[in-house]
Amino acid sequence: MSTEPATKSLPLIPMTPLPQVVPSRVCLTCEVCCRFPEADSFLRPYFTAEEIRRAVDLGLNPAHFPDPLGGQVRVVPHPHGEGYLCPAFDPTTSHCRIYEARPLDCQIYPLAVMWNADRTQVVLGWDSKCPFLREMGIRTEGRVLRTEHLKTNLSPESSVHSPEASLESYAERIAGILESDDKLKTFQAHPRLIGRFQDDVVILRPLLKITETVIVKGKTLDGTNTIQPARSHVSSLTSHIDLTPLTHADRPRLEQAMAAIETPLAAYAYAPHAIWRGLFSYWKAEIAGALCLFAEYADGLFMPLPPLGRKPGANPAMCGPADWAEAVAQAFALMRERNRGSGVSRIENVPEEWKPGLEALGYRVAPKDPDYLYRTSDLVRLAGDRFKSQRAAYNNFARTQRFTDHPYGEADEAEGLALYHDWAAQQAARRLDPMAGQMVHDAESAHREALAHSAELGLIGRVVRVDGALRAYTFGYEHSRSVFTVLLEVADRRVTGLAQYIFREFCRDAEQRGFEWVNTMDDSGLQTLARSKMAYRPSRLVPSFIVTDP
Repeated sequence: MSTEPATKSLPLIPMTPLPQVVPSRVCLTCEVCCRFPEADSFLRPYFTAEEIRRAVDLGLNPAHFPDPLGGQVRVVPHPHGEGYLCPAFDPTTSHCRIYEARPLDCQIYPLAVMWNADRTQVVLGWDSKCPFLREMGIRTEGRVLRTEHLKTNLSPESSVHSPEASLESYAERIAGILESDDKLKTFQAHPRLIGRFQDDVVILRPLLKITETVIVKGKTLDGTNTIQPARSHVSSLTSHIDLTPLTHADRPRLEQAMAAIETPLAAYAYAPHAIWRGLFSYWKAEIAGALCLFAEYADGLFMPLPPLGRKPGANPAMCGPADWAEAVAQAFALMRERNRGSGVSRIENVPEEWKPGLEALGYRVAPKDPDYLYRTSDLVRLAGDRFKSQRAAYNNFARTQRFTDHPYGEADEAEGLALYHDWAAQQAARRLDPMAGQMVHDAESAHREALAHSAELGLIGRVVRVDGALRAYTFGYEHSRSVFTVLLEVADRRVTGLAQYIFREFCRDAEQRGFEWVNTMDDSGLQTLARSKMAYRPSRLVPSFIVTDP
């Protein structure tokens, strides 16, 4: 981010700058900050009411701020690539249009204020994704910081007069500012400034004064408990709704309730939600007779699926919004109350059949990335010119490599995780779009969960070994009697044709078990992934929708 705003004609708003550790010349070439993989990414900067006023005074559209009293900014689609951008960021110049009035979130980066793992303490850490700190020789051992050789010049706008300072001393200076009386009032008024715990943010020190400020009688000021209890209650109009944590023991009940909605959408299964428990907290609740699933992250609470189950006396052949109108209304009331206007309240993965009914009830319904659905026999036969390249890659692998393939087992877990790390490094070497790179990083916890708990998740896995070493794995699940879903796949990119081989053989397994269709899920808005999926000639793109409360 540049130190020069794009809007130079407007008068600057007085703001006391914080010391800046990363030089502006580095920010201008960085491809990490200001970019986000999803529209609701928890990494979006938080603006207080005063920061919103400053940003708007400098020309930012007020529509980018759903709550004028404070909240995370609404990001915009990248005009020239994948993912989303902060609306203050100019991708053509890499300048921040409101640099002089940027929010506290941005001022302290690459430091971050977040909760510790059990949400008992607010801590200050450094973001290990920051390229500048990596290039300066910073390293960690486990979660312990090692910076013996790190010396860095502070940028000219810094109020720190020493020409050199270690990251630790810089963090101490920032911690002192953050725990000043003025900033403590800011955290007290805006507890959502404190981010959720992140594994890749290395803890430098606790922030005891902030912790004391935002925790009152065991609860944080944003309404959540410091340590998650066995049962979470919400207050006011939704006090009758009890949220209880989702566990593997809930899988049969959840999938039975999902079966009431007849759709090939991949989200209607336990596994595609449970594998993300490292990034989200999942809750369930009975609301107006429906089973409701909720996911929670730093921004707040949302529903990854509409209300589930079949209402007593309803048409046994279908289930729709007319059956669960009251459940939808109460669920939105719960999310609004819990999220306090953060703009995150929504229901995802709504099938096309529900769209007219929800619109008739007054909800806004917008399209989401569709799922890719294929005829299984097409993926197994690979017949004709349209599959020429995939067939050639498969045959080349089968002809030139010494390999074995077999069902995934517990003994494959360690090698599978090592392969994921190797594969992620290969992806990074390709200089992916920053959003795609962030998604590869975030997906580690999902792959770790699948590798460690495939049986509890209801996953079927397969691995391929080349010269005795595990070089590919894949997981999927039985979605319905006719649809099999491929959930995860990793193949060593250095082995030509390996990805085509394991995918074809996995589909062959599905065909032998009687599945007519294969769903490979959506493309997450990534153009490269979309091209790869389209190359296999899907029979249908299954529409999916997101519902919000007007």
